[in-house]
Amino acid sequence: MGLTSSLPGKLSEEQLEEYLQLTYLSRNDILILLKKIMTINPCHENLNPNYRFQFEAIVELLPQLKYNPFRDRLLRVFSSEQDDLLSFEDVLDLCSVMSENCPYEVKARWAFHIYDFNEDGSIDGEDIEIIIGRLTNGKINNDVDKKHIVQVLLEAINLQKNGSINQLEFEHAIGKMPDFVSTFSFKI
Repeated sequence: MGLTSSLPGKLSEEQLEEYLQLTYLSRNDILILLKKIMTINPCHENLNPNYRFQFEAIVELLPQLKYNPFRDRLLRVFSSEQDDLLSFEDVLDLCSVMSENCPYEVKARWAFHIYDFNEDGSIDGEDIEIIIGRLTNGKINNDVDKKHIVQVLLEAINLQKNGSINQLEFEHAIGKMPDFVSTFSFKI
């Protein structure tokens, strides 16, 4: 009895179930994201999970990203092909990590990659200076002030005293921030 899918994009119940198992999103969240994605290219009735969307289109669908100072890093880190484009599954991954249901450990792992601007596997002084600039919207532009903040952070977080913060040190420090999970979240 060939039942056709009544889900948007002709997503099958099996695909939906798989997304539910692989993400921290609810069924409703996934369906909302699917409906939003389908509006980007309404000419296609079927969802092509491999189709890659321009990040600007995703930002229009998820206005929570529009004013995020790290939106370019979110794009880079969550783009499975590292091509500055996002597939539907990349968007699911992004929204899953940013959901309130995502555990702290998973969020911290992704946050580390977002803040590792030079992608060398650690957060060093250069990365911290970029983070400071983005979080303060460039209001701290005095090099002496930036260097002081970098020095204080490295002294507090860099337990190995090697001049950069590794992932475990970062996760340890973030674990002491009670509002991290709520600030590293958005609703769909």
